[in-house]
Amino acid sequence: MKKIILLIITVVGFAFLQSCQYEWLDPIDTVVPETVSFSADIIPIFDQGCTSCHSTGGTAPDLSAANAYSSLMTGNFVNTATPESSIIYTKVAAGGSMNKYSKPGDDAIILKWIQQGALNN
Repeated sequence: MKKIILLIITVVGFAFLQSCQYEWLDPIDTVVPETVSFSADIIPIFDQGCTSCHSTGGTAPDLSAANAYSSLMTGNFVNTATPESSIIYTKVAAGGSMNKYSKPGDDAIILKWIQQGALNN
């Protein structure tokens, strides 16, 4: 009887250990351009996850391609003196309220754009 119980425990234990499989994901390496372009790099970030709410007639700032730059600059969403404190950056960075709407690395691209002077290029 002890051998049967030991066999059952062994089989159940083995089955349990086999069910614990992990699929390891490699971190996504974000390619941040050497020079970040507002039109080529920042607008696509806004288009992919922001403009459904942040566009003409929606929630401020207006991040539609035609109005994004002006809206960000006049609404004080960008701080070139201390880029890390810029609202547009802190919202998409880890822990920010808009982080779930962005892809990994979008925050790094936005931060570099601000660090480079937040040009309308």
